[in-house]
Amino acid sequence: MSYKDISAKKRAERDSKFKPEWLVPEEELPGPEVLDVLQWPVSSGYLSASEIEITEAPIATIRANIKSKKWTAVTIAKAFMHRATIAHQLVNCLTEVFFDLGLEMAASLDKYYEETGQLIGPYHGIPISLKDNLIIRGQPASIGVVCLAYDPPSFTEEDESPNVKTLRSLGAVFYVKTSVPTAMMIGETMNNLYGYTLNPFNRNLTCGGSSGGEGALVAMKGSVFGIGGDIGGSLRIPSAFQNLFTLRATSGRLPGGGRAALVGLESVPSVQGPMARELCIVEEYCQIMTDLDKNMENLDVKFVPYGWRQDVDLPEKLTFAIAREDDKVHPYPSILRGMDIVIEKLKSAGHEIIEWDPTGQGEFDQLVHSFFTSDGGNKIKKLHEATGEPFFEFMHIYRDAKEISVSDLWDMQSKRNGIVKKFIKRWDGTAKLTSSGKPIDGLLLPTSPYSGAPLNKNQYCGYTSVFNGLDWPAGTVPVTRADKEIDLKEVDYKPKNDTDQLCYDSYDADKCHGGAISVQVVGRKLQDEKVLKMMKIVAQCCGTLDYWTT
Repeated sequence: MSYKDISAKKRAERDSKFKPEWLVPEEELPGPEVLDVLQWPVSSGYLSASEIEITEAPIATIRANIKSKKWTAVTIAKAFMHRATIAHQLVNCLTEVFFDLGLEMAASLDKYYEETGQLIGPYHGIPISLKDNLIIRGQPASIGVVCLAYDPPSFTEEDESPNVKTLRSLGAVFYVKTSVPTAMMIGETMNNLYGYTLNPFNRNLTCGGSSGGEGALVAMKGSVFGIGGDIGGSLRIPSAFQNLFTLRATSGRLPGGGRAALVGLESVPSVQGPMARELCIVEEYCQIMTDLDKNMENLDVKFVPYGWRQDVDLPEKLTFAIAREDDKVHPYPSILRGMDIVIEKLKSAGHEIIEWDPTGQGEFDQLVHSFFTSDGGNKIKKLHEATGEPFFEFMHIYRDAKEISVSDLWDMQSKRNGIVKKFIKRWDGTAKLTSSGKPIDGLLLPTSPYSGAPLNKNQYCGYTSVFNGLDWPAGTVPVTRADKEIDLKEVDYKPKNDTDQLCYDSYDADKCHGGAISVQVVGRKLQDEKVLKMMKIVAQCCGTLDYWTT
């Protein structure tokens, strides 16, 4: 079969698994001129009042109603499955659909609760979506590559990703997997297998990547929260593009696992974590997963049984270094306005702000991407060659890459370590600039130069990849949305390089209207608890702690 025939077969199989009674008739769906579809599932009239109540509820309310038996796990699962179905029809965010298996999981949880009076665990009856590369028994994991659509046909219980296995044991309900870009190595979710996933804030914009389908589904309230991954910004970019909370944790602190195109790459650590509309979900997930029994090392050899520290206290007045941009790409006017909002709100709350020197961040981004192609792109080339699947132009760095020697790789890793030392020294050197005489508590900067990038634009990921190289924890906090009346193009700005020119040329206030605006909160290695606490302070100051992607 040709790659096109395989793709058509796979999409048809996925589509056959939706329940007809939950599908909106094609002629009733909004046309392409309707860009903001965040609230369309509610306003359309296709969700019942009870389904809206369930899917709009914060996790604390869902748990309370499970415990009181107002809602069963089956009732909750059906509500989120219905909303996920509509979300997919609007933005094309799902890869694997297994509603019947999810309903079986929910029914078994209800039976257990009825018979024992006990809940399985903290995620009892909570619908959780999974990025496509995560392994769950009975389902494939194509990672957006045609040759893996049926290879293997499904995975076994033994194959299941450690975090998936753990969430299952704590009562989670699984029912869908979400879309990713080809081989999960583009900042825009598109592939030859399933096509494009759109941004529900504005369907002219990309949802980001590589956890793009996850970001779109969670933003549209098709799951309570989802699990994604990050090797260059793949948790943070889609979270930023859909105004979600997430944390790219220090490597080893959270369990991971699953299928990867660059399996064996150790120069840049990949991590997995939650994407959610509520920061409390991210906090709780990190605490639960970090405090897992030490036997987790048997499932995930990279897991570090470090434990979650409850004794991390913040000073009453925080000191942040601010970088409104890095040294390579100037952000959209909307992103700069978002940074100004954050700075003003923090200053008004009594926190100290100093400037951060971003020198070298662009260079570090280039080094990180050099690690991605250090095998000459051979792993990704072989995946394409298996079916004759063509490369997207955005993946030319893998298509055109030349394999480097082990000696050259060692030199690159030595260079990386030297850059890390420079960043640590720069951080410690901020003590000379703060009123307390101590180094900054955290670093704030854009998550991306885009407030949602237009489709088919080669994105710059340097605002996130630098912290994968450093292995520093970094999270996203929603701030506001782009406004075409306010965020006017800077007509006098002169781009400083070709990449900057591409970013500048891609901005159109009208076309980018409604896109999400977020801020990235960064801390030093292993300071994950502190980063989450700082994220909470930033969200409180910005009024987005209870931001529900409206």
